[in-house]
Amino acid sequence: MNTIDINHLINTYKNIGSSTIGHLTAAGYLPDIKAFNPCNSTIAGKVLTVQLISDNTDVINQALIQAKPGDVLCIDAQVLGTKSCWGALRTCAAIYEKLAAVIILGQVTDSVQLQQLKFPIFAKGVSALTTFKSPQAIGTLAADIDYRFGEQVIPIYSGGIAIMDNDGVFILPIDIAQQLAKRCQKKQGEDDTKFQRFIEAYRNDQLEQL
Repeated sequence: MNTIDINHLINTYKNIGSSTIGHLTAAGYLPDIKAFNPCNSTIAGKVLTVQLISDNTDVINQALIQAKPGDVLCIDAQVLGTKSCWGALRTCAAIYEKLAAVIILGQVTDSVQLQQLKFPIFAKGVSALTTFKSPQAIGTLAADIDYRFGEQVIPIYSGGIAIMDNDGVFILPIDIAQQLAKRCQKKQGEDDTKFQRFIEAYRNDQLEQL
């Protein structure tokens, strides 16, 4: 699939809610990753993965430089446990690099500043514990990730498409995203039409009661 096709696919998913995808598949769903800031519209973008293998997080800085505008960084911070690897300054860098969003498979910090910046961040939670300069092994870019949630193992592939909003996060391989696109569009259109009809009927009923 060429770049133009991927861009078209990404734009298609920007009009599809995560819960619409969730009606059709559980593949690629990250159960405990939620929006840190309110996210009232769907965000979609090509994924660049970052896998931490120690408390050395220098590879995140490399990823911020290598990522292209509109990309979504997905940072595997499972090895850090309760320590965070993402805060206000890295968010400023993500904004400068014009990324679409960041997904942290772990914790974030600097919660007040992150709320002020309003950049789309999706993570497990917040922690005051953070990493610092470490001589340990550096992580890797564009690696395949096995995200563990209980007994589930969710594979995440660099180059896939992340689709996320207030309801949750999906990361789909390109082929799966392409297979689901038309079905998702159809369901989204049907649900939007039904909802709009209800809203119009409800408003008319309220006006009649005045």
